Formats: sequence, C-alpha cells, structure tokens
Amino acid sequence: MESLYKLERKLAAAVVTLKLENQTHVPDLATKIRILPGVAVVGQKNKVARFMDGDALLMLSIKYLPQTDEIYGSLKEISDLIKKLPGVKSVTVESFNKRKITLKGQKIIF
Repeated sequence: MESLYKLERKLAAAVVTLKLENQTHVPDLATKIRILPGVAVVGQKNKVARFMDGDALLMLSIKYLPQTDEIYGSLKEISDLIKKLPGVKSVTVESFNKRKITLKGQKIIF
C-alpha cells in the first residue's frame, strides 16, 4: 500500500558549473531551472565568476528526480534541459550524489 505514495526513485543531487553568456541574469536563470520538470531544489554554491571576455561561471547544486537509474543518462537529460535555457553555453558536471564523476577520466561537459 505504501508504494503508492513513495517515489519510484530517490532524488539525485548534482553539482554543476554552468558557463553563461555575458548578460545572463543569475536569479532569473535559477528560477527557470527550478521550474524545469523533475527539479526539486536549486542552490548557488558560490559567487558568480565573471571574466574579461564577458562569460561567467556559475556553480549550482541541483536536486532532481531522475527519469532513469542510469547516471550518465539522467545527467544528460537534466543538463540538456538546462542548456536549452537562454544564456547557458555549457553544463559541466562536478559531482553526482556527493561523489566526483568523470567519463573516461575527463570531466563530463554537455
């Protein structure tokens, strides 16, 4: 009976670094991420790093409900949704469920 009320999967926690265009408004972007399907919590990890070329780096902690148990697939899915938002150039995955994560020894970048 209880299974009707429980989530099929546990929330996944990812720390990602977003490469942003110059004019991207961070509070609005965080709001847009919060309303993406499956996203539960979005928090800023540290101050936005802005560079001379106008780009910026934003590190976020995102908790979301994955559609699949496959780690890479679930990260690709959430990253693709984030990348479609205006102002986001790329998504780099720093960690997944508090563990550093790489693919063939390289950082995962979408």
